[in-house]
Amino acid sequence: MTQPVTASRASAPFTPTWQKFKLTGKQYAQQYSHIYSKRLLAQGPMCLPRASKAFPQATAVPRIIELKESVRSIVVGTLVKESSNRVEVQGGLSEDAAIVLDNSDAMKVKAFKTMSDDKDKCVLEDDSGRLALKFLEKEDKFGYNYKVRDLVTGVVVAIVGVVDELGEMEVEAIFVGGIEQGDTGDRVKEEIEGMTKATVGDETSQQPPVVMLASGLQVGKSGGDMLPLQLLVDYISGSLCGGDAASLLGSGSGANVARVLIAGGATGSTFFTSGDLDEMDVKKAAEPIKVLDEYLSQICCNVEVDLMPGASDPVPLMLPQGSIHPCLLPKSGEWQSLNCTPNPYSARVGGAKFLGTSGQPLADMRRFTSSSQAVTMSDTSNDGAPVAITEMEALESTLNFRHLTPTGPDSLPTYPFQDQDPFVIGKNDVPHVLFAGGCEKFETKVVAGVRLVCVPDFDSTKEVVLVNLENFECEVVKFEVS
Repeated sequence: MTQPVTASRASAPFTPTWQKFKLTGKQYAQQYSHIYSKRLLAQGPMCLPRASKAFPQATAVPRIIELKESVRSIVVGTLVKESSNRVEVQGGLSEDAAIVLDNSDAMKVKAFKTMSDDKDKCVLEDDSGRLALKFLEKEDKFGYNYKVRDLVTGVVVAIVGVVDELGEMEVEAIFVGGIEQGDTGDRVKEEIEGMTKATVGDETSQQPPVVMLASGLQVGKSGGDMLPLQLLVDYISGSLCGGDAASLLGSGSGANVARVLIAGGATGSTFFTSGDLDEMDVKKAAEPIKVLDEYLSQICCNVEVDLMPGASDPVPLMLPQGSIHPCLLPKSGEWQSLNCTPNPYSARVGGAKFLGTSGQPLADMRRFTSSSQAVTMSDTSNDGAPVAITEMEALESTLNFRHLTPTGPDSLPTYPFQDQDPFVIGKNDVPHVLFAGGCEKFETKVVAGVRLVCVPDFDSTKEVVLVNLENFECEVVKFEVS
């Protein structure tokens, strides 16, 4: 009689570090000025040394009000970008603004058709006042390639320049917090040693453990195809492999997946963003959650799962978004392997720091930035109009700005924190992997030792991303029926 062969999945030690993104109590009497003040206080020391090092002869001025005319100076403040194309919202959210904020598909359209153009202007502000910034037309670039079109409201910067007789500063250079090689710090040695590889019988995989990044499953979406999702579930469980050691332990095998991270968009219901619901709508809104629960229970019985909320999920829209309540997931919630996490996400996996969002900050940044080139758009009435920066460029900007949600709370709804700005990427927060969910396509690059990953929308691309926990290289797995 043939003896059964035992098999084990790859694993990696896990430590959640998202506590600062979890709101224990909500108060809305405070002003939003507090979060800007704390942001400036936290990020000012990141920007000033970089400017002083590049311009040692310039005078560092503590506050805007202390600037002197005709003296080359360095001043730190919060940038405010004024766009003539921006639609101001008065008396609550307009219908157009609601579409941008609530509907992920519409958000992509708005992100492509940016509100930014060459007429944008910038001012700098701190607690002492405001300073108009003048970017000389003869200059091809400012501050090491930062132009007005690259910047957004809410970014803390150090400005080098001279104040003219009109009280405006002629900008020579702009410095943001920036990132340098080695800022990620060392990985936790004990957690690296605690990782295990997949095994089948006496054979051990030559492949290291990986983290699967998925986004936009859109379970329950009207007219959606559930077959790719079922293939994904079967892949994770090992059912798609032939069953021999070679297929179970090879590169890209589901047995090497130590953790699944779902970066928003798990449900495809539009009812959660459509206002008041009647009794029938409530029943319809519950169906996608029930279906999601079924699929998650199949995944959670095989591997650890982190479930982040997104714009279309049943949680409040304001960042940081609280976790999806376990009572909505009665089947999968029974498994200890399910972690309902906040958005943004922060954790250590195998000693490596993972940090990211479900994609809302990138979409909002793209609404207020523009590429250096204009392209022909599908809407013929906008041929040649400026287009937004790419999702990877926006993700790289969040790293260089050292802030996860730079446009919040100005145009991205965020909670009015008083004592801190938790979205600042501080000295000890620089991740090994920075990701964003809900992207139009997969993109990745390494910046100063940080692996950037744009996680593609699964509903439209049928793709997930595997991140190697040894070297952070990425591999895409696509699920489709030929």
